[in-house]
Amino acid sequence: MATGGSSIYKGSDLIHDYSCSKCEENDLNTEATYFCPQCEHYLCDKCVNLHNGYHNKHTVYGRGDIQKWAGFSLDRCDAHGDKLKVHCDDHQQLCCSVCVALNHRLCSSISHLPDLAKGFLNTAEFKQLPKEVDKMRNRLDELSNARMKDQVSMNDSYKNIISEIKAFRKKINKILDKLEKKTVGQLDRQKEDLEKIIKDDMESCVNMNNQHKTMMEKIQQINGKHKETNSYIGFRICQTKLGETKSAMLEIQKKPTRRISFKSDRSLLPFLRNLNNLGDVDSFLSMPKRADGDHVYKTQSSSCYDVKIKKDVSKCHIVGICELPSGEVVIADHYNRRVKLLNNQYKVTDHCDLPSYPQDLCRTERYDIYVAVDSWGTLHEVHSLSVTRGKLQAVRKFTTNHLCLSIAIHQGQLYVNDNNSLYQYTMDGELVKEIYKSSSPDRTICKCTVSPDGERIYVTNYAKQEFITLDKGGQVLSTLEDPELLWPWGLCVCPSGNVFVCGKASNTVLQVDRKGRKKLATVASKADGLCSPSSVCFSEHNSSLIVGNLNQDQIIVLNTFKQ
Repeated sequence: MATGGSSIYKGSDLIHDYSCSKCEENDLNTEATYFCPQCEHYLCDKCVNLHNGYHNKHTVYGRGDIQKWAGFSLDRCDAHGDKLKVHCDDHQQLCCSVCVALNHRLCSSISHLPDLAKGFLNTAEFKQLPKEVDKMRNRLDELSNARMKDQVSMNDSYKNIISEIKAFRKKINKILDKLEKKTVGQLDRQKEDLEKIIKDDMESCVNMNNQHKTMMEKIQQINGKHKETNSYIGFRICQTKLGETKSAMLEIQKKPTRRISFKSDRSLLPFLRNLNNLGDVDSFLSMPKRADGDHVYKTQSSSCYDVKIKKDVSKCHIVGICELPSGEVVIADHYNRRVKLLNNQYKVTDHCDLPSYPQDLCRTERYDIYVAVDSWGTLHEVHSLSVTRGKLQAVRKFTTNHLCLSIAIHQGQLYVNDNNSLYQYTMDGELVKEIYKSSSPDRTICKCTVSPDGERIYVTNYAKQEFITLDKGGQVLSTLEDPELLWPWGLCVCPSGNVFVCGKASNTVLQVDRKGRKKLATVASKADGLCSPSSVCFSEHNSSLIVGNLNQDQIIVLNTFKQ
């Protein structure tokens, strides 16, 4: 294991960004100038020569390739390179001595890593890690393959669009060819009309010219004893023809000269110049299709599991349930003011007491639990808990200026509601905005949860007995009422997007479609052990529904199957 990094060593006040691993073994503080990734050792000028003698086939990186030095040591701080020694419980961070000195001096709880690690190899969390990593890697492979298919689809779309553009261009060319042909036809007709007029005038001139020529030839050929009389007659006829010809010429000369002209449609060029392209090219969001769709679930059998512990002084009221990746279950016991951790057999293995009544809980993608705590008086808080080595541990909390009656989480955003409003918070407790507000004076918001894609927020309206679906901006998309959904209370969404909601007064758990518009099935009823169900959670590990009832010391596990 590499042992370089920024640290302060015995007998020296010098701080190196990376120290020689071999020198450190002899309690010497020498700056490293090389790194061997095969050995995961940082080496000084002296030790690198010894290393190269033993490992002449290893590739050693110098300071010029220092970007290749980092990231080889699990037990080293990414920020400072020093050895990780403690865990800040307040911030849930692994820390080296430099981290503590710079950023965690004021933290209230810091644990020594060897103490935290005792017995950790035997915990369910650690044993579950390979399975969780394999599961995540499979999901990454699936996502990568899906993106490869998206790339192929994108290239196919590109080729199809190119074909569409060329086909559109051909259509435009055909239209232009047609317009050109029509315009040339108009030109041809105009030319034909003008040619006929000109041809007729030219023929008239030729005919009159020939008539005058013939007449003069005949007059000049007159002879004999009647030459003088006949010449006079010819003269008079010729004079008449000259008058007629003069009039005809005047008529031709009076005609205006006709020319052919072309005036293009000036609106076409500006229109074409103003076009940016032949059409709009844009990308659009295509939500991934779910492989399983809205499968309808039905209860096959039900079982009861006791969740009461010796410290409990009141009847249990389980108002919140969530399942951890390890298969462990965390529940919020309202009347006994505590959060309880259950193992895979639903047996209570640990608990964490709270200052007031938990109203609801949710979890992050890992093992962090967020609990809405409220006294219906002056205490309005959100508590963060962690699960480590099968133990619940309080991490931090923040206070709100409104009731905290329900809580949900999606991609680093918390959703907390009071009686009539739904608020969005950061994970650190900073108010982002009020998403939804009801004008009714009654309790209109009981519980809330978020769809896996974050596009919809589901809310149970206790006063109006409605199941409401909001978009992520808080606009109402749909409202559902059903005679088997009386006093709607707890609800949950499984990873595939299927939605389940409790009818507290109807003693039912209904399945609702993703859009929140219709009931798909009554999954469970009083016959399955439901009695004022207040909370529900879908278990990924065994496809079951875990239900918490009002004033009962047991949880109900409904074994379901897809119809």
